[in-house]
Amino acid sequence: MENQNKEEDKTQNPVSREKTAEKPRESYHGTKSFQPRNDSRPRPSSFQKRDDNRPRPNNFQPRSDNRNFGERKSFTPNPGTRKSITSMPSFTDRKSFEERKKSGQYIPYTERKEVNERKNVGERKDFRETRNSPPIRSSFQPKFQPKGKPKLKPWEENPIPIVSEMQLTDGKHRGKYVKTTESQKVRPTARRIREVMFRLIYRRVKFSRFLDLCAGSGMVGLEALSRGAVATTFVERSAKMCSFIKKNLETCGVKDGHCEVEEIEVVPFLMRANKKKRQWDVIYFDPPYDSNYEEVLELLGKGFGLSAKGCVVVEHHSEMFFPEFIGCLQRFKVIVNGETALTFFERK
Repeated sequence: MENQNKEEDKTQNPVSREKTAEKPRESYHGTKSFQPRNDSRPRPSSFQKRDDNRPRPNNFQPRSDNRNFGERKSFTPNPGTRKSITSMPSFTDRKSFEERKKSGQYIPYTERKEVNERKNVGERKDFRETRNSPPIRSSFQPKFQPKGKPKLKPWEENPIPIVSEMQLTDGKHRGKYVKTTESQKVRPTARRIREVMFRLIYRRVKFSRFLDLCAGSGMVGLEALSRGAVATTFVERSAKMCSFIKKNLETCGVKDGHCEVEEIEVVPFLMRANKKKRQWDVIYFDPPYDSNYEEVLELLGKGFGLSAKGCVVVEHHSEMFFPEFIGCLQRFKVIVNGETALTFFERK
């Protein structure tokens, strides 16, 4: 038998502008897709208007001991599981404050830890803390803290009060008195000037070699030894004042290897020190106000007796003024206190 397949009609159907018949859409609410609100028929919504007269079901059921959630019973308070307000114990039946305090349930207001109180370094006080709760470590503090307080030096534990101008102001010899002559020609450095000067050059003085020119009673040189200088050289032309310096060194208990007293003028001392190539880290120059400063400052400007990173401090009258550069010295600080002034130079 021959397969007689009909040829497919590939011609396009003519376009019709008439509206095609549409099937009516199926709707759960009826044949119409839209129901007007004023329709007399009941609405298909599940929500119904509440009638206040009809009985309302009690949907809340307490949880019983059997925990049978399938059954719904009317609410009846269970005295075993819940207590009504009338069954609560009265105030007189409760524990006293002393018993609650012993058991840790009550903490008086006066004994509570305040929020802003910070006694320990690694402990942060918080209102959530209780007496038995572990301390909360602050995130800004290191994890490991050294145990105990930092060890203080003997003279820092009980500092001696400073009540006189002739006392050493700080360091291991704090509070010790310095002897001097009663002559008006000798002018000791005021306590306020010493405190300000050593506050500025504290790092330079510690573990350094200190030179006190025109030392007088040796007050400034003893302050340097007390504040951590390794060795101090006192230069004074008066034999009487040199004897006072030696007595003060014995009073402070300074050994011979840490001090040196030279009875000589300042200029020949610097010339001799330059030949021997001796140098000091800090040089303090306090001559009488009517003396010549230029000759000594010229030698210091040439580097006589001054180390590479040395410092020179000159005490003078407040009306005097020094240039910014003197040889290799450069001025970096001037302090005025009444009639006394301090000028600080450093080697550039």
